[in-house]
Order: sequence, then structure tokens, then C-alpha cells
Amino acid sequence: MNEYICTKKTSKYINRVDAVIREGKKTILDFFQVQDGPKFNDFKIYIYESISDLKEGLAERGFTNFPEYMCACFRDEDQSLNFFEPSDEWTKNEYDLVIYHELIHAIQYKIYGKQPEWLTEGIAKYLDGTYKLGIKWLLQNYINKVPLPRMKELEEEFGFHDYDSYDYAYIMVSYLLESMGKERFLTFLKNANEIN
Repeated sequence: MNEYICTKKTSKYINRVDAVIREGKKTILDFFQVQDGPKFNDFKIYIYESISDLKEGLAERGFTNFPEYMCACFRDEDQSLNFFEPSDEWTKNEYDLVIYHELIHAIQYKIYGKQPEWLTEGIAKYLDGTYKLGIKWLLQNYINKVPLPRMKELEEEFGFHDYDSYDYAYIMVSYLLESMGKERFLTFLKNANEIN
């Protein structure tokens, strides 16, 4: 059973977060070719009143060094999902995608444990539908307009540079899935030694 930690003001938002989790879980488990089970209903979920409360709450819980743009996260250390409640319906609809994205991280962690951030973010971006316009569009409009980052930056400093690390993570995972095929890619995920 999911455990929600929230304020009186955010307690009604639990229903929406829970609905996104219920609706999205099957698609994610199907991608990873894993059967549903109790461990996928056992998340600790923090809901804060605002984005600044989210960042303060994470800092109070001992988590630091996150990018400025962060608006939600899955923390490996305590296996928690962390959100804030957007102020109006339009942003709540948009934020549903963020909830789904973080759920992908949580489920992937429960299946495979800790993996490189470029890989987890690439898979989440691959599944969450952010790049519906395709790789060619992404290359033409973003990737080809900036110098390629060093792999060390993507491995050790993900999200802390001027370029969008998520773009590169998505392209790398898309390439791996296309060149390896899904079955081999999933086998690759199971063997942490191969990832390095």
C-alpha cells in the first residue's frame, strides 16, 4: 500500500497522484516485461504545497545538490516519490506527465536497483512521450545546435550544464533500443556490469 506524506492542504491531491500511478503502472511494467506485484504498490510519496516547499522539504530530509529546474524526483536513497501540488488545473494536467515520469524511475529502481542516471532518465523520457516529434526533430532543433557533451559530464554531472542532458539520455536509450532490439536491451538492463 502506498504511503502518502502530505499537509492538510495537499491531502486532496492524493487522489490525482494515485490515479496517475494506477493508470501508468501497467504500461511501465509491460515495457519492462514484469508482472505486477506487492512491491509495486509500496511507495512512500511526499506531496508538498509548492515547488519551493518541495526543495526545502528535500533539503530538510538531507537531500542536496539538485538542479534548479527540478520540480519532482524519485530518491533512490529512501525510495520516495516527491511532488508538489500545482496551483491550477492546466498545470495539474501537465504535471501528470511529471508524476508518470518519476513513477518510471521508481519502478525501474525496484526491478533493477541503482543504475546510471543517463540510462534511467533516457528510459523515462523514452516512455513518457516527451519526444513525440522524434529523434530527427530533436537533432535538428536542439542537439545539432550545441557542442556534444563529454560522456563523463552525462555520467557524473547530469542536469548541471547549459545543454539539456535529458535530450542526450533519450537519444542514447533510443539508439540502444533500436540497435539492440527490446529483448536484448532488457537483458542488458539486468546486467549492471554491461552498462559501464
